[in-house]
Amino acid sequence: MDQILGQSAALDALRSQIATGRVHHAQVFHGPAGVGKFTTAIAFAREILCHEPVTDLHGNRAACGTCASCKLFRATEEAIDSDDHTAALASAHPDLHVVTKELALYDDDAQVRSRKLTSIPVEVIREHVIAPAGLAPALGHGKVFIIDEAELLNPTGQNALLKTLEEPTPGTVLILVTASEHRLLPTIRSRCQRVAFVALEDAAVGRWISKNHGELDETTRKWVVGFAQGSLGRAALAVKFELVEWGAAVLTPIQRLAKSGRPEPTLGSEIAERVDGFAAAWVDAHKNASKEAANRMAASLMGSMIGNYARRRLAEGAEACDPERPAEAEAALEPWLGIISAVDTFERQLNSNVNLKLCCEGLGMAIHGALLGVTAGSAGLI
Repeated sequence: MDQILGQSAALDALRSQIATGRVHHAQVFHGPAGVGKFTTAIAFAREILCHEPVTDLHGNRAACGTCASCKLFRATEEAIDSDDHTAALASAHPDLHVVTKELALYDDDAQVRSRKLTSIPVEVIREHVIAPAGLAPALGHGKVFIIDEAELLNPTGQNALLKTLEEPTPGTVLILVTASEHRLLPTIRSRCQRVAFVALEDAAVGRWISKNHGELDETTRKWVVGFAQGSLGRAALAVKFELVEWGAAVLTPIQRLAKSGRPEPTLGSEIAERVDGFAAAWVDAHKNASKEAANRMAASLMGSMIGNYARRRLAEGAEACDPERPAEAEAALEPWLGIISAVDTFERQLNSNVNLKLCCEGLGMAIHGALLGVTAGSAGLI
């Protein structure tokens, strides 16, 4: 776990569990997306399942790297990096069970296989968690189950987990990884030990980019740092899929609109085009990926980028405002508050399965309404 960046509090809590021999059987790793929760879960599992752990001079225990379990974890790391990591992970380590929504593609039931990969079906939980949780470990040293994107479990799937969480077999550890802990049922959260992960500092993200993507010029590097919002996962996506172009295509028109007050009639379609383009590229780069899930990921990234830009402008505006003139301050800040509200609406619509293109067009019109102080129709946009 020494390779995990910026999560000292979470790592200290996990190391304490290992040092005392009191690893909680059910845990929730929660925090922003892309900050190392899943990576930490894999590293934690490696140490839990190691047959011959070693202790350093500071008393910290670590996996030996040479036992049968540790050798199998090398295959696990290769599987994570592969295009079809879901299938590869299933065969990498017999006592490490990584559960993702993509496992539905390998279900025996054709109806389960045909579903859109926007949730984790209860059938996947029954087959890949509940059933194997009752079996003896293959290597005789415990089992670890990691449920990634656990917020995608519907109430039926979460309720199906309750008995396993309440009465696990000895040596079984379940880790629920989520960026939206509030979507887990209270009955699930109350049975788990919470381990909090935080966004990284911009400086840490910048150092990571410089180390891993030294080819980027300084302007692009700074843009990626801002886009990442403390997430190495988001930074990696921005670099791989060249999302800096989103800034020119979407944020630049918003800047012009705020400055000139003249409508940007193609803003909504530009947003929709970038979301669809990212989703298509994601599906091309990942075997068996779901276009629907990729659309949601892209739309979430787009909304986050626009919302973060509006929050920066709001902060800058607040700093420049004269506290002796509250009416002027309110008028100056209201447009950016309106955009933040529009992004919140956009994200709620995505979760309600509203047509994606309509969501993007609606966001574009709402941005116009916020910056022009009029409805989209009055602005000549519809």
